[in-house]
Amino acid sequence: MPPSPRRTSEQVAQAFLTPRRFERPALPAWLAEARHFEADGSIGKVAGRLLGAGPCVILLHGWEGSPTDFAGFIPYLLAAGLSVLALDLPAHGASEGERVSVPLAAQALLDVQSTLGEQHVFHAGVGHSLGAAILVHAMTMGFRVERVALISAPAHAVDYARDYCARDGLNAAETDEMLDLMHSRFGVDVRAISMPAQAATLSQPALFVHSDDDRVVPVADSRLTASAWRGAQHVTVESQGHARLLRDATVIEQVVRFVASTFRR
Repeated sequence: MPPSPRRTSEQVAQAFLTPRRFERPALPAWLAEARHFEADGSIGKVAGRLLGAGPCVILLHGWEGSPTDFAGFIPYLLAAGLSVLALDLPAHGASEGERVSVPLAAQALLDVQSTLGEQHVFHAGVGHSLGAAILVHAMTMGFRVERVALISAPAHAVDYARDYCARDGLNAAETDEMLDLMHSRFGVDVRAISMPAQAATLSQPALFVHSDDDRVVPVADSRLTASAWRGAQHVTVESQGHARLLRDATVIEQVVRFVASTFRR
């Protein structure tokens, strides 16, 4: 059997922006009964679920993730008297779109905020992995949120694009062609997306949480961004990987305490 042909730079660029859609398991009863939320976004409707009635915390999952990734956090946030908006990122879950990038998803957050009202301010945002990068990018575009907890947060988008190209077998010239195509054809300047650079422009209270053995996003990434963010806290946990820490009781307690620290019922 002849070997499969390698993908072109354009095919790799498209694939880099296209999450796989999985059949989701049944939602927990308490999440399935939440109020449905929908906003018209730049690449289609953005869907989510609203729970609770207090100041709102927006939850942003990572690449090919879902709001159920935060299942361990939501009951405690509600118990603290906060409400929760758990979004499906564009091209994920019930949200529309085929491709998604950090800038496109950040614009979707602005669309969500506009739907809730021009003066709406989120009490807090919690983002995991790509969700953390999207949240920070949106903040630099004017997304109004009082504090953020950023879990397994990446630093420079171009590092992940180059690694993706290398795993697909592209050489250096083909990788640069892919990055150029991302900018010219898909409007995504991957080389310019830098959380440490963005962090230097932000002043909201921020908590970074990262595991020391994360093989997807190295802990050095969030340390770099936290060092550029005035007043940010950084917590390193042990042996919880990239996503497993979302189920860790200590991580959940730290994030909820940080998010709820300025709110008293």
